[in-house]
Formats: sequence, C-alpha cells, structure tokens
Amino acid sequence: MCAAISNTFFWEQFLRNIGLAIVNDLVAHIRNGVSQVEKKKIVINRSLTLALARCSVHIIPVLVSITLLIVNTKQVFIGIDFNSNIKSVTVNLALLQTAAKLQELLIVASLATVAFQLLRHELIHGDGLPLGLLAAGFDFTRLSYFWSPEMLGAFRNAFSRPSKVRHIALVLFLVTAGVLAALVGPSCAVLLIPQPQDWPAGGTLLYLNGTQDHIWPATISAVNSSFKDLCTSVDATENGVCPSGGYYSLWAHYARLNTQTYQDVVPAYARLLSGNNYYWSLESSPPVPIRAIPLGILGNADATFIQARYSVAIILDQLMRDWWTILRSKRAIRDDNVENRAAAAHLLSPMTNIRCSDAQNLSRLDRSILFPVPGSPASFKQQTPSQLASEPSRHLRFSWVRLPEFADTISTGAVFQSPWTSDNRSRIAIGCTVQARWVPAQIHTDAYSFWQGWYPKNISFEAAYPSAGHTLLSGLPNARDAIAVDEDWLSTLTPAVGKGRPGYQDWQPTTIEGILSSAHLTDGLFNTDEHHPIDMWQTERSKLLTSIIGSVFTDGLARLGIEEAFDQTGPPSTWWPSGFVKADDFDNAILTDTKAVQRPTTGNTTELAVKFSISGLSYRLTIVQKLAMVVLLLHILIALAHVGWILSRGESSGCWDSVIELLVLAQNSKPAMTALANTAAGIKYSATFAKHVNIRSTGENHLEMVFEEGEEAVTDSEMVDLDRNSTHSDRRISHPSTWPLRRQGTRTPSSGSAEYFPDADLTPSTPLIDAAARHEPARVEVGKAYG
Repeated sequence: MCAAISNTFFWEQFLRNIGLAIVNDLVAHIRNGVSQVEKKKIVINRSLTLALARCSVHIIPVLVSITLLIVNTKQVFIGIDFNSNIKSVTVNLALLQTAAKLQELLIVASLATVAFQLLRHELIHGDGLPLGLLAAGFDFTRLSYFWSPEMLGAFRNAFSRPSKVRHIALVLFLVTAGVLAALVGPSCAVLLIPQPQDWPAGGTLLYLNGTQDHIWPATISAVNSSFKDLCTSVDATENGVCPSGGYYSLWAHYARLNTQTYQDVVPAYARLLSGNNYYWSLESSPPVPIRAIPLGILGNADATFIQARYSVAIILDQLMRDWWTILRSKRAIRDDNVENRAAAAHLLSPMTNIRCSDAQNLSRLDRSILFPVPGSPASFKQQTPSQLASEPSRHLRFSWVRLPEFADTISTGAVFQSPWTSDNRSRIAIGCTVQARWVPAQIHTDAYSFWQGWYPKNISFEAAYPSAGHTLLSGLPNARDAIAVDEDWLSTLTPAVGKGRPGYQDWQPTTIEGILSSAHLTDGLFNTDEHHPIDMWQTERSKLLTSIIGSVFTDGLARLGIEEAFDQTGPPSTWWPSGFVKADDFDNAILTDTKAVQRPTTGNTTELAVKFSISGLSYRLTIVQKLAMVVLLLHILIALAHVGWILSRGESSGCWDSVIELLVLAQNSKPAMTALANTAAGIKYSATFAKHVNIRSTGENHLEMVFEEGEEAVTDSEMVDLDRNSTHSDRRISHPSTWPLRRQGTRTPSSGSAEYFPDADLTPSTPLIDAAARHEPARVEVGKAYG
C-alpha cells in the first residue's frame, strides 16, 4: 500500500522498501486499535527524503557487493579454517552459502524496485504500457517470460507507439534485469565463498652462473669437470657432486624389491606422468640435503624418467626457508593454518627415455644383438658391440656401448647379460638405447611433503611426455636428437663399487651392476634344467631393468653442475650451500614477487623465475571471479543510476509493487468490455497482451486502469446487455467511464439470481451516465491523494 497522508512518510516508506512493512502495520494497530480504515493516499510525492527512503532497498546489496569486489580484488588468504567461534569448516561454508542466497534475494529485490519505478512512470506519466508488461516487475525473474506471449505482445506494441524508443529501452532493461536475476546467485556464491586453492605468496628472480649452453650442454664430458679425479676414485659414490652420488639411495631402494614387488611401493598420491606406474623417494648422498624422485612411464620394456636439477633444487630449498620465515613474521600466518606451502620454477630438466629389446638367447659364437631403432617403436636392428663377452660368467654383466649407426639420435647404448647357463653354452642378453634431452618442465615441492621438509622434487609439464608419435621436446641448440655423453662421463656415472661398500662382491661389480644384483633381477632363472632361462624371463624383469637404467642415468644428469650451488671451501664433505646475495629490501621484495636477489656483477648469468604459494581457503581473482564481478558491477551501476534519477526528479511513488495491490486496482476499475472481451477465463493470443493500458483519474480522487478500446464487435453470447434486449457495441457503453450507475437503494443482484438487473430496477430514474455526466480520464497529479 502507499503511505497514508497522516503517517510519517520517511520511516514508513523506509521500512516498506527494506521488506519490514509489517512494522508499519503493528504501529498502526497500536495507534488505532483494531479499527484500521484505509485512507486516501498520495500517489506521486515530491519529497527528497521520501525519495531517499524509497531507494533504501539498494543500500544493503550495493554495500555487500562493493565489499565482495574489494575482498576478491585484494585476494585475501584465510587458511585451513575460518578462525571463527564455529570450528567446523563445513558449517562455516554452509553459512556463507546462505548469505550468498540472501544477497541474491536482495539484488533481485533491488532490480524489481527499479523495474516497478519504470513501469509506474509509463503508466502514470507516459502514454501507458502494453498489457504484457503490466506484471513485468514480478515476471522478469522468470526466464520463460522473455519468450512468452506477454513479451511478444509487448514488442508488437512497442514498435507501433509514438514513444517506441522509450518502450524498447524499457523492454531491454527488463531483459537485462532478467539475465542479472539468473546470474547473481552463482556470482554471489563465487565471490562470497572462499575456495581451497593455491594462493600466490611471493617470488623472485634467481641467477644461475653461466649461459644456457653451459648450464644445459649438448655434450657432457667428464674431462670438463674439475672433480674428475674425485669422481673416479673409490670414494666417488660418497660425494653428491659426482654423477654416481645417488648410488647408495638407488641400491637401498632396489634391494628392498624384486620383479614382483618393485611397483607395490607406489603411493596412492603419485603424480601421473602420462601413465606413470611408480614413484619413490631417493635419499641422496652428502652434501646434497635433498631427495630425488624418478618418475617412470612403463610400457613393454620402455620407460621415461625425469628428475629435477640438483643445483637449482638446493638453492630453491634455501630460498624457500628464508621466504617462509619472512611470511610467517610479516603476514602472521601460522604453520597449522596452511594446508601446503610450495615453490616452483620453470627450467630445462633432464628427461631420459629407455628402450630395450626382448630377451635374446646368445651362444658363445654370437657377436651381434638387437637394439631398438630410435623413433621406430616396433623396429629393431642388429648391432655388434665389442662389449659382448664370449667368456662364460656366473654373474650378470652390464656395459655402456657405443652405437655409431645411432650416434646422433641417442645418448648411448647399453647391454645387459645374465649369468650363463650351467653348461656354459648361452646366456640372456638384452640391448637398450638411452635417449636423453633437456626438456621444459616445472620443478616444485610435493604437496604431500609439507610435514616432511622442503624438497623441490616434483615435475609437471604443460603437455604430456611422451605421447604416441611425438618426440621429446628438446632444449638443445643444435640439430642433435639427444644429449651426447662421452665414455669418461659414463665411467664416472657407474664406477666400480669400493670394497666394503654396499653392493660390493668379489667380482668387483660397477655401481649399476651392484644395483641390478640387489634387485634380484636374475633370481629363479637357473632353478631347473627343464626350461631354458629365456623361457623364465618375464616382461616384469625387462621393466625392472629399464627402470634401473633410467634411474641411474637420469640421476647422473641431474647432478651436472651441482658443485656451483655450494661454497667449495675445504673438502666436499664439508661444503654447504653457497646461497645467494640478498637485495637490500629482501623481506618485502620476496613477498611481492619483485627482485629479492641481486644479480652477480661478474660473469654470465641465466635468469630463473621462482614462484611461492601457500594453499588453503582464499579469495583469488581468477577469470571466474572476474566474470562474477562484472555481474555485480552491472547491478551496482543500475542501482546508482536509479538513485540518481529519482533524486534529480525529486518525485517518487511507492504504489502497486505487489500483486495484491494491482488486483485491488483492477477490481476498482471499470471493465474494458471491448479491449478485453472474452478474457475472463484466460488470454490466448499475444495480440491481447499488446493492448495499451494506463492508470488515470476517472473521477474525483479515484484511480482506474484505462484501456484503449478497439472497434471490435461483441456478440450477444459474449456480452449481455443490461436491458437484456440489445447488444452493446456503443463505445459509450463499453468505456469504463460509462459503467452503469444504480439509484441509491436499488437491489444488488445476487450471484445466483436468474436476472442480473430486473426490469423494475432499470428505470429512467437510474439512467446510464451520459456524456455530460462522466469524467474524462485525467493524468495523476503530484501531491494529490486518491482513494
């Protein structure tokens, strides 16, 4: 209802517009008791305070939307829980979901207020509305309304009116409001409910000594290493700077397994790498205080391995510790309120693809063996390496071999030979090719190692490696298909196991032979004379062989240049990470992803971008949040435009914004017998919804809905004349202002009476209103009260 003349306008309209109109009723009940009689009401008020009160519905949704925009733009980190009195995260999220729904309802109410204001303006001040838009303030939240007969009729009417530009603009606003009403719900939920996600928490640029060709060389030679003597000594496996520095970890890992169990140790959370089948931690030798993770893709004797560069991982580990200390201090973040903390860097990492042939039975006279042809998954070619032993042996053998025919496409070849049969007539031999490359990858901390320490050990890619028919991406500057390694480097990769070291045996195996022996690769091959060892060799043994070769070779490549990450004062066993030179504003720079590390003033350097993140519940500005913000911004603009329009005009109205009030107005209006003929039981055609309706004053202080009547004829069966003897096609009779008036005291017919107006009641003393007596419809006046 509109504000009563005798009431306080501001508070009554304020409470009404924020949905607390019941307070007005309670106050009226207290003041007037049970006797509450409706009074005349002012339709159009010229009052700035009252206009502000009628805009109050915008206050809460606009303020909440602005708050959501600010919070999501600033990207606020919350943590594992909400730090509230309610400890349950589920309950807190449910409460936020409820709040998002309430915000949706408030925004829809705000849009409805604007819609009602525009509709009222056309009904009162304009030339009216098509019937299909009369209830648009309620129907715009229903999407099907926009392709309904009501809307179609409204469009037909809009293009045929003198004020068609204004009517078309009104329809477009209603469509916009309908789209917003459908989108504000999910938009509020997206912006109000924090998501468990990674939250950027800083970063910096690191500087690696040397050019890219130096850091990621196309050819690797032990001659270029200043540690050649150290890495070829019997103590080589005890120094992490040597290619064989990972021997103890690999030996201990495979010693716990066999051909049936070596994949059983895979954790359920292993990162997938195009079908990765196994995943394990490898403790490296001092002075490298990190762990390495070889990742394998296993097919039929075909595996791919990749591992983080140790030199980068060591520096990254130290940088992360400094970053975490600063983050906890400056941002007051607790350890127990962070789900995970991580650092990541994009750089080239060594990836190795191992392919082996099927097991072959070779006699003493055989001098050739099959090797896989690089680039042809199903092709093999006979080669004659000099390392094929012709002398029987009771232990396995492994050798790196040169394959000149494949020189530019592989890094090296390898031959595995099992112990000979008891009659010394044959043994199992397998030929393998090793193809290593530097590939673009991201190394990052493992999401599951939060409570175990800082280990930048995981690998991820922008694309899957390798995929069928797709060669490994190469970072090499020349036309080679693989990293070239010389024999000196291979000898430092797999030196002889020192006496007394794990894996040592009397036949003095190399490190890779010690690992193969510890893995029980040849167990069970010679337990019976009924079957030749070749019949006992299973695919699982070939897979285990490729995994060991790949682990050893990739771990050696990952240690390249590792010495540059340490202060090389004293013996290697006493080295510690050399660190980096911090910038003057290191504490703030590392949290804001600016340059926190100084670039070396001498020598060539290569930049490496490092990003830090923590995970938990947080607000982040992603593409989804940006789209949701556009929805809320559009509503804010509409609400502010509405407030500005109302205040600039100084006029406002609060009538007819409920279904009941529209029904009461229609009930108090005279019927449009021609425009709405045959519509009492429903409306079928859009043409009827195109009929134009206004709200006008048709009498002293009386308002009605007035339709523009057509000239359509109405049949006897469609309308019964009050005189029961003629059909009324006269516009004077069907116009609302000519509704028949009865003499005071005339009997009002009951609904069950057979005759609506008895002949006795229709006398000259109760004539129809003639043209001179009726009031022509007039526009609603500002400040005037109507009943």
